Amino acid sequence: MVSQFIQGISPVVPLILILFIFLLSLFIAWWTYQYLESLSQLKKRTLILLRASSFFILVILLLNPYLLLEYSSDDSPQIAIYIDDSQSLSIERGDYQGMTEYRELLNRFNQTTLEGFEKSTFLFSDTVLQEDQLTLTGTRTNINNVLEHIRLNENRFKSAILISDGIVTQGRNPIFGAQNLTIPVITIPVGDTTQVKDIAIAGIEYSQETYTFTGETITVEVQQEGFLNESSDVQLLLDGEILETKNIQYPATSSSQILEFYHEFNEPGFYNFQINIPPKPEEFTDQNNQTSFTIEVQDDKTSILSLSFDIHPDVSTIRRIISSDQQNELITSTWIGNNRFLGNDPNTLAEEPDLIVLHGLPPIDSPIFQWIEDQQTPFLIFQSPNTTQLFSEREFAELTGYQLGSPTGTIDVQLDYQNNSIQHPIMELGIIETNRFPTLKMARSDYNLSALAQPLLVSSFERLENDFPVIIVTDASNRRISSVSAYGWYRFEQSPQPEVRQFFKTLFTNIISWTSTSSDRRTLQIHPLKEFYTENEIIRVRGELYNERGEPEPEAQIEISVYQSDQDTPIQSFVMSHQQNEIYQADLGNYPIGIYRLNAIATRNERIIGTAESRVNVSESIIEYINTKRDDSTLRLISETTSGIMLGDLNFERLMPFLNSLTNEETDQRVSNNFYYLSRSGYWFLLVLILLSTEWLIRRSASLP
Repeated sequence: MVSQFIQGISPVVPLILILFIFLLSLFIAWWTYQYLESLSQLKKRTLILLRASSFFILVILLLNPYLLLEYSSDDSPQIAIYIDDSQSLSIERGDYQGMTEYRELLNRFNQTTLEGFEKSTFLFSDTVLQEDQLTLTGTRTNINNVLEHIRLNENRFKSAILISDGIVTQGRNPIFGAQNLTIPVITIPVGDTTQVKDIAIAGIEYSQETYTFTGETITVEVQQEGFLNESSDVQLLLDGEILETKNIQYPATSSSQILEFYHEFNEPGFYNFQINIPPKPEEFTDQNNQTSFTIEVQDDKTSILSLSFDIHPDVSTIRRIISSDQQNELITSTWIGNNRFLGNDPNTLAEEPDLIVLHGLPPIDSPIFQWIEDQQTPFLIFQSPNTTQLFSEREFAELTGYQLGSPTGTIDVQLDYQNNSIQHPIMELGIIETNRFPTLKMARSDYNLSALAQPLLVSSFERLENDFPVIIVTDASNRRISSVSAYGWYRFEQSPQPEVRQFFKTLFTNIISWTSTSSDRRTLQIHPLKEFYTENEIIRVRGELYNERGEPEPEAQIEISVYQSDQDTPIQSFVMSHQQNEIYQADLGNYPIGIYRLNAIATRNERIIGTAESRVNVSESIIEYINTKRDDSTLRLISETTSGIMLGDLNFERLMPFLNSLTNEETDQRVSNNFYYLSRSGYWFLLVLILLSTEWLIRRSASLP
């Protein structure tokens, strides 16, 4: 039965106003034509009616009226059927035969007569779709989405039938969603109930090669099934001896968890590790409870040649600084003329050093000068009293980064550090008052810097700042060079003030480490903890950050941005958290299947230390294959919470009596409303044109203007 009537003209305009507009339109039309005595009464009344109708229709359309069309029909009650389309139901396990048995059960259900009820079928995995073509390809099971779909459609359905194994791999616990329903849910369990308990080492992430005096993070993924609220010890062994043990808790019946071990290497060689999880008596197998791997550690000591051309206390002072760091390998050599050396002969070194420290300069016509010119190794060059004049030679200017003019003796200066605002890794010294520091000696001369040279520390003479640079650095594309134009540093080492000695040690440790580090060395590296992630896994990314001096940098900020592989706008951005030493980490959350680009920028004190890029591949989830044991308790609680029933015996004959108890003999009447806005139809404007055209034709026939 269908009825149609006008509910109202406008929700804000009363009917009396509509009547007033009609009378006003009629009055205006009458007043327009009342003076025409020559027209017949028929034509006169026709013109008045045509104009009044046109005016009334236009005014009403401006008020945007609508018609409310109400339909009522007698329909059969509807039942919603939700069928699980996830991968877990395709697994053959125990007495359950996978897809074959599942299809047979659905065929039996479809043959069950539900007389008097209309069925609406939906498939679900992570989302709910109104389809009936079963594929069993869903990578996640979100039953809470099903219950939310039922709640939004409660006015349509008398009841809902849920066919599933009850295994939830995504979303909140469906029991909470069931509490919000007002219609009963009938649950039909399907799948295997066999309990298999197992703990497995699913994967290990580590670097096969590393270096001495560095640390390595070993990431272990542990998967388990059947050990809810239990725990296990995960052991890291080296050559059969336990190095570290971590306890892992199992918060769910099935879980996949990641834990990390950290180990530092001080000696080169091959290290044989093993990850072991002591088996539990009820485990199905213990063959996947342990795995072995090997890490090769290579020697990463910095080889430093200290070559002196002058005898001065600074030489031994700087050498002590170098040898105090166990990562440095010091090679000493002192030139005594005629290409002779005390200590090691630079010409006979087996390997090229990582850094050459020059105390003074050699004569230009000496063979060692040619040897120095041929080196592409980083240099740290100290000015010394007896070789000062050589720093004014043009041949050395490119090497030292500066050239003296005409030295006219020496002056005593102090470091002017307080007002230094240069952002450079060497200058990370803290806030220190230098006015009580020992004095240094410098050549009194002009200092002409090369194009790439940068002064870091300057001096003050008689407490007045001058243009004499003390520390000069050159960061070329192939190597780094640092020059120290003052001497007398041994006084800093011998100072009774601990802050002076600490300043001296920190300054030259920074200079040595920065200079010896390759200028093209990557300071920042980022990489995912796993080569592949699935949709259900949280992507974890580790970063390793070293400063420009090649040292672990624990005090920087690393911002990481996630991009679709072919997009320029980031999806999300994160700040990595510091773990230990040079290690940083970030959890990026879950992402759909695809390849993602990760860009990272490391900054400290508003200075960019390094940038890095990596890729992460998100593939199809395997979480549906980890747990395939039917969860009857969840299905039972859903049905009990909603006053439904659970057909654990798969007796579909029980459906009709239960459904009939929900309805009476009368059929449900369904009412639907549709709004029809008059202004959206062109027919009304066409009618106005017809009325006005007819009026114009009648006026023309009566010879009216």
